[in-house]
Amino acid sequence: MKSSKSAALLWLALPFALFATGCQKDAAEEAEAASAAEVAAEPATEAAPIEDAKAAMPAEPAAPLPGTDATIIEDHATPTAAAPSFDAKAFEGHYASGGTTLEIGADGAFALKIDGNAIDGTWTLQPGGKTATLDPNSKGEADRQIEILSSDSVKIVGGATLTRQPGAH
Repeated sequence: MKSSKSAALLWLALPFALFATGCQKDAAEEAEAASAAEVAAEPATEAAPIEDAKAAMPAEPAAPLPGTDATIIEDHATPTAAAPSFDAKAFEGHYASGGTTLEIGADGAFALKIDGNAIDGTWTLQPGGKTATLDPNSKGEADRQIEILSSDSVKIVGGATLTRQPGAH
């Protein structure tokens, strides 16, 4: 046989050799997978089922950062759900400064008169008991935050400091 014919035959034989090697590799992988399945099917020791069950359980998702996810749930069942030791009865009252007045009800209701506008809605204490959110009933009004400075004064964030009026609770 001449060398040119030998080289041509080698080039033709190369793909077949590679194909055969690939088939053998697949067979080896199948055998390895089958032996792994047999090992998994063998009875485990006493401690292994608990460890296997823990490993099979999905990991708990990380808690979203506040303000980054719309699935944050706040309990609005009571105005003081975020700080149960907060005394809503003591907070109830009439607060005023200049032309701004705020009526706070222990039941979670509020009425605010500011810049000639009357706004009513509900208030909710924030975690820690130092701030409250005023949520107006009107969708055209934005929520407001108030800081609870003392038992007799509150400050509308970005606005006036209001003091409890005499004769009010």
